Amino acid sequence: MFQKIALYNEIVKDIAKLALPITIGQLGLILMGVTDIMMLGHYNTLSVSSAGFGNAVFFLFILIGMGTMYAVSTTVSIADGEDRPQQAIPIFRSSLYVASLMSVLLMLVNYLVLDFLYLFRQSKELTAGGAEFLGIINLSVPALMFFNSGKQLMDGLGKTQLSMYVTFIGLLLNLVLNYAMIWGHFGAPEMGLAGSAWATVVSRYVMALLMLLWAWYHPLITKLKQKHIEWKSYFLTILRIGIPVGLTFFFEIAAFSMALIMAGSISDIHSASHQIAINLASVTYMFVTGIAAGANILVGNFYGAQDKHGVRRSGIAAILLTIGVELLFTSVFLIFRDELPLLYTDDKAVLAIAPRLILLAAFFQLGDGIQAVAAGALRGIKDTKVTSIIAFVSYWILMMPGAYLLCFGWGYGIDGIWIAFIIGLTFAAILLTYRFYTQTRFHIIKFTDET
Repeated sequence: MFQKIALYNEIVKDIAKLALPITIGQLGLILMGVTDIMMLGHYNTLSVSSAGFGNAVFFLFILIGMGTMYAVSTTVSIADGEDRPQQAIPIFRSSLYVASLMSVLLMLVNYLVLDFLYLFRQSKELTAGGAEFLGIINLSVPALMFFNSGKQLMDGLGKTQLSMYVTFIGLLLNLVLNYAMIWGHFGAPEMGLAGSAWATVVSRYVMALLMLLWAWYHPLITKLKQKHIEWKSYFLTILRIGIPVGLTFFFEIAAFSMALIMAGSISDIHSASHQIAINLASVTYMFVTGIAAGANILVGNFYGAQDKHGVRRSGIAAILLTIGVELLFTSVFLIFRDELPLLYTDDKAVLAIAPRLILLAAFFQLGDGIQAVAAGALRGIKDTKVTSIIAFVSYWILMMPGAYLLCFGWGYGIDGIWIAFIIGLTFAAILLTYRFYTQTRFHIIKFTDET
C-alpha cells in the first residue's frame, strides 16, 4: 500500500511539474482579461459590461480553434512516448496550416456575427459597445491561433515554461498599453473601450511572434531537426482529434456566454456583477487547466509507451490533485467574497450583488475542475468524441435550460443561473470521470500505431 502511495505521489509531482508553468501562463492570459476589466471598471461601468459582452461573443467561436490546437500537444506527447520525438517537427508544420485555416474561418464568423448582435437582446448602449470591442479584437484571431501552435508544440515535449515566459511579457505589455490607451497617458489619445481592445490586439501579436520564433529555434527543436524524420502530414490527424475538443470548449463557453447575456437582460448592473464573479472563477480555473494539460501530456506519454498502468494512474492522480486545489479556492471565495469585488469596482449597486455570486461560484468550482481535468486525461488517450457529447448534454440539455427556468421561470433571478452552473458542471464531472474509469480498464484500453 505504501508503495502505491509513493507511486501516486511521484506521478502527482510529475503532473505538477508540467502543470505549474502552464498554469502560470494560463493565469497570465486570464490576467490580461482581468486587467482589461479592472481598468475599464474604473473608467466606467458601461465599458466593463461592453468588454465582457464583446469578449463573450468573441470566445464563443474562437475556442473552437484554440481547442483544436490542443491536438498538437496530444499528438506530440504520444510521439514522445513512442520514442519518436522528432515527429514533433512535421506535427508543428501541419499545425501551422491548421492555424491558418482556423484563422480565416473564425475571423469571417465573427465579422458576420457583428451584424446580429442585436439578437442577444442587450441594451442599445451595451450592444454598441460590445460591437466596437468585438470588431477590434477580432483582428487578433491569427495571433491566438499561431501562439497556440507554438505553445502546444513545446507543451507536448514537456517544455511548458516557454509559453509562461511569453505570456507574462504579453501581460506586462498589455498592462502598459491599457494604461496609455484607455486614459490617454504617455502621449496616446484617450480611447476608453477601444483603447483596451487595441492594447489586447497588439499584445497578442507580440506574443505570437515571440512564441513561434522561440519555439522554432529552441535547442531541443534544433536537436530534433537533426534526427531521422518521417515527413508526413498531420493536418487531418490534428483536425480529427482536435475538432471534438474545440466543440467541447465551444459548448462550455457558449453556455457561459449565454449566461452573461441572460444576466445582461436583467440589467447592466447584474451583467457587471456576473462578469466580476466569472472573472474570479476564471482565474482559479486556470490552475485547473494547467493540471488538465499536464494530465494530457503525461497520459499521452504513457499511452505512446503502451503503459496501461501509467495511463490510469496519471489520470487518477490528476483528478485527486484537482480536488485538493479546488477545495482550497472554495475556501478563499467563501472567506473573501465581500472583499474580492473591490478589486474591480467601487459601484455600490454592483458591490451589493457580486458577493452573493462569488459565494455560489465557490461551490461550482469543484465540479468545473474535475470535469476539465477528466477531459484532459481523456485527450491523452485520444478519446475526444464522447467528451464533446457529454459536454453538449451537460451544458445545453441540462444546464442552460435549467438556468433559464430558474432565472426567469421560477423567479430566482441571477442566482438561478449560478445554481444551474453547479448542477450542470457536477453532472459533467461525474460522467467524464466515469468515462475515464471505464476507458482505462486494463482489458479495454487500446493502443494504436498511428500518432
